[in-house]
Amino acid sequence: MVVREGRRAVVRYDGRVVSVLGAGRHRLRGRAWRRGVEVVDVRDQLLVLTGQELAAADVPGVRVSASARWAVTDPVAFLDASADPVAELRMALQLAVRDWAASAPLAELLAGRAEAAQVLTARVAAEAARLGVAVAEASVRDVSVPGELRRALLATATAVQEGQAALERARGEVAATRALANAARMLADNPALLQLRTVQEAARGTGSKVVVRIGDPTS
Repeated sequence: MVVREGRRAVVRYDGRVVSVLGAGRHRLRGRAWRRGVEVVDVRDQLLVLTGQELAAADVPGVRVSASARWAVTDPVAFLDASADPVAELRMALQLAVRDWAASAPLAELLAGRAEAAQVLTARVAAEAARLGVAVAEASVRDVSVPGELRRALLATATAVQEGQAALERARGEVAATRALANAARMLADNPALLQLRTVQEAARGTGSKVVVRIGDPTS
């Protein structure tokens, strides 16, 4: 028999595994009717979950898409550990994504999508090991929210920005008022500074006459 590249052939005799064949041409000995051959694809594969509706810690109805890159590393375990190993792998990914979504508020989920891969990969890989499968990466592809919630989040973000802008304006006005008060106090304590400032402003004018009295005007 010929085993193609990227496949492995599990050979059984009387129900027992006698060999696992790699790519190439192989000659099988013995009575063929007592022998079973099963071919397993060991190339990298992609499992995709689309639009799974979940609940975050503070918001229901969040739709999450996820994926997992995996490959068979133990063909015998892949064939014998489960009647449907791909379905079990899918379930492991679904449960991992569900628990990840429920672990934090929506804002943290949206901000932490990149870090989610470490958590999901570790959990799914542990579940998949008994199936003879190695999980290279499990990640969140997309997180979306219902339209009503999206509008509410936008309104909240807008209100926060407007509040910050108002706070900055208030801080600026307080700083300006404080500067004027300090200047007034300084001029009151030093009348000569007021006269000097008056002369400076007059120099910037357009020829207007400015009379500066020095000393006590009543003397």
